[in-house]
Amino acid sequence: MFTKNKKSLSALLALLLLLCTASVALAVPKQAPPPKAQTQEQGIGADRVIDEAEILTDSEEKELDAKIATIEQSHKVRILIGTMKSTDGTPLGKIANNVVDQIPADNGTIVLLLSMKERDWYISTDNKMRARITDGKGVEYLSGEFLPDLKEGKYAAAFTTFAATTDEMLTYYEKEGEPYDPANAFNLMALGIALACALILGGTIYYVLYEYESNVRSAAEADAYLNHDSFRLTQDEDNFLYTTVTRRTKEKKESSSGSNVSTSSSDSSHGGGGGKF
Repeated sequence: MFTKNKKSLSALLALLLLLCTASVALAVPKQAPPPKAQTQEQGIGADRVIDEAEILTDSEEKELDAKIATIEQSHKVRILIGTMKSTDGTPLGKIANNVVDQIPADNGTIVLLLSMKERDWYISTDNKMRARITDGKGVEYLSGEFLPDLKEGKYAAAFTTFAATTDEMLTYYEKEGEPYDPANAFNLMALGIALACALILGGTIYYVLYEYESNVRSAAEADAYLNHDSFRLTQDEDNFLYTTVTRRTKEKKESSSGSNVSTSSSDSSHGGGGGKF
């Protein structure tokens, strides 16, 4: 009898131990696997056009992406055009700089961002691209090419012009070994053609005047030009009547030579500039 009770007690203890083990296993939550680090491919990746504001059609976006891809391969650079609905108070230049840092390239990176609510645009470059498209004159020339279309709401045309002008400026740098400067874009051949045209035109005018005005002779005195029989002065008198003075405020015109490009977000690692459209 004692042996039987002992076996029953052992079985009961074994059952209780099994139940405790099962309850502990169910009470301990399963540990989730560690999240994978977000790589560049999972972030911006190879994107060249990011249209969050939805101002481009699908076909315009694909066509622009294809053009930028060709330029990137040709110059070994990264180019990105992005649109946003709003910056929510964050300076657009800082956002553009952050994007530049995420997509490095062998010969540099350039990013153009728009914020539609604030009507802001900003171009950001890293130091490699900064050497090719300089702050100041370089960015001013680049923005001056696409801003007219941008202000008229021709976004696809503006972005296409931005990409094409970037391509031209990078090509110039690779051929000349220095960044493009509009002030140095002086064509000696054009100067020669202009001088030749001026000489030909001047010579033609001189010949015509010489041939058709050869009957004109110079006079030694001014009286030679007068016909004394046609006019006789009988009285010489001056009478002062009155003076009328009219004053009008002269409008001051703003100088057009000033730059509208702000470089507020430029630093030791980022170049570029931006403004309103």
